[in-house]
Amino acid sequence: MNIVEPILFQAKHNPPAPAMCAPGAALNLISYNRLVRFINNIGRRALTLGMAPGDTVAIHVKDHIFHAAIAFALANVGIATLSVREPAFPPGLRVDALITDDSMLMGTPAGLKVVRADLGWAEEDDRPLDERQLYRGPGDAICRIALTSGSTGEAKAVAFSHSNQLARLARYNHTYGGAFPSCTRIFCDLGLPSSVGFRHLLYVLSRGGTFFFPGASPMDTLQTFELYRVQGLIASPGGLSGFLKFYEENSAFHCSFDVVIATGSALPALLSQRVRARLCSNLVYYYGTTETGTATSAPAHALMSIAGAVGYVAPDAKVEIVDDTGRLVAQGGEGALRISSPVSVDGYLGDPVLSAQAFRDGYFYTGDTGHFLPDGMLVISGREGDVLNLGGDKVKPQMIEEVLTAFGTVGQAAVCTRPNALGIEEVWAILVPNGTLDEVALRSHCQQRLPVGCVPARFVTVDRLPRNENGKVERHRLAEVLPRSG
Repeated sequence: MNIVEPILFQAKHNPPAPAMCAPGAALNLISYNRLVRFINNIGRRALTLGMAPGDTVAIHVKDHIFHAAIAFALANVGIATLSVREPAFPPGLRVDALITDDSMLMGTPAGLKVVRADLGWAEEDDRPLDERQLYRGPGDAICRIALTSGSTGEAKAVAFSHSNQLARLARYNHTYGGAFPSCTRIFCDLGLPSSVGFRHLLYVLSRGGTFFFPGASPMDTLQTFELYRVQGLIASPGGLSGFLKFYEENSAFHCSFDVVIATGSALPALLSQRVRARLCSNLVYYYGTTETGTATSAPAHALMSIAGAVGYVAPDAKVEIVDDTGRLVAQGGEGALRISSPVSVDGYLGDPVLSAQAFRDGYFYTGDTGHFLPDGMLVISGREGDVLNLGGDKVKPQMIEEVLTAFGTVGQAAVCTRPNALGIEEVWAILVPNGTLDEVALRSHCQQRLPVGCVPARFVTVDRLPRNENGKVERHRLAEVLPRSG
């Protein structure tokens, strides 16, 4: 089955129902009936412009609804898509064309066919596509590609078939607890370039619900939450902190969420506590990878007192802790994480070398390290390559970051090292405050909780941390936000 077929089916059941909303944007709100028209018209335009079944087309379009409609339209005629924030692709990935609405786009790869798109594509005609133009072939054909870099900074292409995407949607009925499957009005701020953002869009529309994108302004978004009584909120911890701040500063706004889902990076205990107090008591955190799908989840209150805890293993997933030789470690022992699930992919598109390194013996090796508690709770302690070398002492950055984010006015934190005047590596803390930052009090807080050598020598405040498409901090880019001197 094509991933678009359930959406077209829902349109037959309730044509005037709202499908997608991006408050304050050009399209703002479209019904299922209008979405079907968009899918037909854009698909016809793509075929007319020479795109063909089996091609791979990148989408670089700012308008969320138009972007999503292009992805559905191309999948409907057998064209694989990937959504990108910039036109840069892994060397082994063949991209046949780039669709963009940016007339000033620069830096596209040599020889890449660039197609300029505008909203006129969507409204051209009112005719359905010829049945012979629709893709209704095997479910194992590639329909969607996601670019992921984890924390390595090296972009990799993960390809999903129609069957794989639909199987991943089915897992949402049990991986997030009982409240989520009953939500039909869901907001997600993870973005279409992320595999999670696109798949949650599919999940909502395949069930006849309404999917909400970020609005033109925070106020547009919050007013829409209240107007439509949005039931579910999906965000990274960084995104959640932004919503929390806005709600705390605008006490007149009421939260109607039945469930809030957090993913992408560690959920600080203080953020968890405040989100549950102000936004929604039912906060669920999950851990997974683009390659395997959701591996663990748990209600946030179960994670509160356990640093690094990420949840219990999903019923159909297998998570193991192994040593350097690939042998299972003893119960409670720490080692490398590997995951197997029924929706795992088996490699990276066009990259046999990286595939052989990460996919072995039927498992995906995540690069994370951790251990299990006696009750089955998985605890992530860090990344295999994520260590700070402090004069010969090896320290996990997460240990320092957890102490920093436990301070009341530190919203987000990441640490790295920089050499001092003698060339000795010192810890620098890069912080996104959520209030007035008292550096003296923060230093005292760290001194009481960290070894002397781990207390940051310098605190640097920034507006945001560099993150990848899944919300994880890109440690290799932290130097970009540091002062150039001093």
